[in-house]
Amino acid sequence: MIRKLVIFIVVTLIACMSVNAETIIGWRHDPTGRFLDAEPPIEWSAENDVNIIWKTPMRNWSNASPLMVGNKIFVCSEPSTLVCINADIGGILWERTNTYLDLLDPEEAEKLGKELEQVGLDQLTKDYRSTKGKLDRARNKLKKLPEDADPEEKSKLEQEIKEFTQKYEEIEAKMKPYWDYVMPSTHDVNGYSSPTPVSDGEYVYVLFATGVAACYDLKGNRKWIKFIEKPTHGWGHSTTPILAGDKLLIHILDLVALNKNSGETLWRSKAQNGWGTGLVTQIGGEDILITAKGDFFRVSDGKQLAKEVSLLEYGRPILHDGIVYFIQHEGKAFKLPDEITGDEINLEELWQTMPKKDRYYASSVYHEGLIYAIVRRGHDFSVIDADTGEVIYEERLKLGKGETYPSITLAGEYLFVSNDNGTTVVMKPGREPKEIRRNDLENFRTSPLFIGNKIYIRGREHMYCIGE
Repeated sequence: MIRKLVIFIVVTLIACMSVNAETIIGWRHDPTGRFLDAEPPIEWSAENDVNIIWKTPMRNWSNASPLMVGNKIFVCSEPSTLVCINADIGGILWERTNTYLDLLDPEEAEKLGKELEQVGLDQLTKDYRSTKGKLDRARNKLKKLPEDADPEEKSKLEQEIKEFTQKYEEIEAKMKPYWDYVMPSTHDVNGYSSPTPVSDGEYVYVLFATGVAACYDLKGNRKWIKFIEKPTHGWGHSTTPILAGDKLLIHILDLVALNKNSGETLWRSKAQNGWGTGLVTQIGGEDILITAKGDFFRVSDGKQLAKEVSLLEYGRPILHDGIVYFIQHEGKAFKLPDEITGDEINLEELWQTMPKKDRYYASSVYHEGLIYAIVRRGHDFSVIDADTGEVIYEERLKLGKGETYPSITLAGEYLFVSNDNGTTVVMKPGREPKEIRRNDLENFRTSPLFIGNKIYIRGREHMYCIGE
């Protein structure tokens, strides 16, 4: 009897380990933005240490949300560091950088690192961008001058343009041999570490807005590192990588599928890019990626099956019961078909919705036939009927100064709506949501993670574990 019991326990553990290894763990938990099994506290305060179980200082800030695998929390740190934290007691277990030099073998990286220091590449890059900005502004001023403008003013601008052009070309010539190691442009709010890591339970996959992706085991051993491509938009990059079977999907300029085990590029497809993150679902037994820009791709070969059905600049679509929702002003809902017809997906548009016209940085959440959404500033909060798209409730939450970057989340029985000034409103969901509490923390732009009776929040300066 004891022998049978031992065999049963071993088989059960192996089965659980197998399931865990195949489970995809990533940003927003599921396509609806809900943590239904969570039982989180609804009160906390960093100032008075109310329900703060632990907090761990971070070396630098990041907008990437926390990811939990087993008893480890994974977060990022500017500009290109993956950080592993003990989820039980806090404290950093290990950190790994993912710079351009990390793409090289150690001896070559050391040699090049010294060379880049000698040429002062960081300062050259700053001077290059500053000079380019001055040149662009001078050219724009000259272009806008009326025909009868003061000749002296026109001559002054032409001289400035000549001087800025010469300086710009001189700096560019010095940088040219090292161009591959120049960091792309970004915005101070976005940085380079906004994409959230993703895991299959055995490995953690991370992407930075430098264009570098990497894979680590849970002990911090790097399995592979790869340069994909540099973002070209001056506001930076924030789209999170997605796992689908044996593929890691990365969307910077093109949509790229990597073999998750080796980092090998499997296919590359042209796709509209932005700052939002897509999701993967199945149609007719095939994995299909739906991007935030409303493009549909077959995951097996990268074939585009539908294009720009609805555009999200910043947030993530919602998927529930075969319906995909793109929530913002002029957002839409589509019923997904049961099968794919040839190389096309025939979508049935159900409705278009008109909540407040503004940017929706925060992703929305679906729960019990209602969708909850909020704009970036002014904090206008909307409740939308998921069946009709009708905006049935609007309220200004008065979250204070700042902008609403963290996505709305439903955990257990409550909605959690956060602002980047650290304020979180806890609400009872419904057609007329009821505010329960307001809580304060340090500034953060990340989305909270809810596991069991705990909340994990990556603040600007600390990683927090909140629980009663």
